[in-house]
Amino acid sequence: MQLNQRKMGTILSYVYIIVTNTISLIYTPFMLRMLGQSEYGLFGTANSFIGYLSILSFGIGGAYIRFNAQARAAHDEVGERKLNGMFLTIYSVLSLLVLIGGIIFIYCVGFIVKDTFTPQELLELRLIMFNLTLNTIVSFVFNVVMMALQAYERFICIRVCLLLAGIMTPVANIIVMMSGGKAVALSTVSLIISTLMYVFFFFYARFKINMKFVFRGFNKSLMREVFIFSGFLFLNSVTDQLTFSTDNIVLGAVGGTAVVAVYSIGANFKGYFMNFSSSISSVFAPQVNRIVATNGEQKELDNIFIKIGRIQFLVVSLILIGYVCIGQDFISIWAGPDYKDAFWIGLLLMVAIFVPCFQNVGIEIQKAKNMHKARSIIYLVVAIVNVGLTIPFSMMFGGIGAALATTICMFMGTVVFMNFYYYKYVNLDIKRFWISIAKMLPGMIPVCIVGGIINQMYVLDSYLKILIAAIVIMLIYCLSVWFLSLNSYEKDMFSKPVKKLINKFKRG
Repeated sequence: MQLNQRKMGTILSYVYIIVTNTISLIYTPFMLRMLGQSEYGLFGTANSFIGYLSILSFGIGGAYIRFNAQARAAHDEVGERKLNGMFLTIYSVLSLLVLIGGIIFIYCVGFIVKDTFTPQELLELRLIMFNLTLNTIVSFVFNVVMMALQAYERFICIRVCLLLAGIMTPVANIIVMMSGGKAVALSTVSLIISTLMYVFFFFYARFKINMKFVFRGFNKSLMREVFIFSGFLFLNSVTDQLTFSTDNIVLGAVGGTAVVAVYSIGANFKGYFMNFSSSISSVFAPQVNRIVATNGEQKELDNIFIKIGRIQFLVVSLILIGYVCIGQDFISIWAGPDYKDAFWIGLLLMVAIFVPCFQNVGIEIQKAKNMHKARSIIYLVVAIVNVGLTIPFSMMFGGIGAALATTICMFMGTVVFMNFYYYKYVNLDIKRFWISIAKMLPGMIPVCIVGGIINQMYVLDSYLKILIAAIVIMLIYCLSVWFLSLNSYEKDMFSKPVKKLINKFKRG
């Protein structure tokens, strides 16, 4: 059952990403034209401020799966229920901190954007921030339920619900915008839908995995261990916010809502890019923790790291090559000429996370081994340096400068340091990993040549031409990597489901 859950979870992850990203690509231009740059920029600014409240989780969500795996390995049902109660209690207290932090942010934001926002924009910004604060509180209260479902590998339920919410939200937003609603109304819609989804998850966990809570007799030494373990995950949360949210705040202060809107469009493509890889690694997190909890062999972890890394490399390479070849023409049509800088912003941010996108299973291995401390400290230092670079770069080059600062700093942290740490301390076979990745590169050459010809020789001035170019690039990519990049295991993984469908069709 667990194997089927992982397989279906991975498949549904990609279905979710493809469907929601397709909807987003169709929906965003409509949203831009209905709201305008000012209202869209309000969203980007509000999300950047309230995003900082997520660090108040102190990273303890990442600790749950590890300690749940230990309790289940020891067949300690009472200990697991106490763990649930302890985490829910902690998250309830942290939710109060979120409320206090949100109120402080809402009050102080006026001092930061007073020179670039109008009074009406400031009022709307504060209302959006209030809704986002409530949304964060809801996610905190129900986070232990989400973590439990992941620990029990109930990926099908999680992915289906996320898919439904991903479809319902833009549909509801379109209805609201057609009725005259603006950014504040859209943030309210998001709050309602996410609350309903979390309530469903609670009842599903209660009746399907018999999730129960014990609120007495907490193991104090375990609680202390949770916070020690999570303390460095907390630094990761701080790092992520400093790296990806500070840019919008700085740009809002020096350039206003229009500059933030352009940067947000570019950052959206970074988000699409990241989702295609992170969804796979999250599915394998319980398995990694189980291997470590039961003292499995290091070779098992190496094989997972390389096997999943190769698949992720295939996916993100296709997206990056396609973006480079047709992204500029697409954004010009999709968002409009006012957003031409969004292409370069998106490209720089995608390059910044390219290597981490096919090595993120390594993060799960670090956490399972309780070896994530050094990464957290180094990443925090890199993020602080990034903030220092972002301010002058933003003043000189606008959104492109902010993205460039992020790319430079992330390369030093996520590529140079991280690979050294994986090799020297986590004991992952990083040499075999990169040799395995290098063997896949010949398959990239034909598609790069074809994509370059399309980029230089053809003017893609309509959605039809862009779609045809994308299909050509994808077909060339699939053929070239099949013959020049994939190993026998990967070919079987892709071909067996197709053969099964063909056989079923013949029998039918």
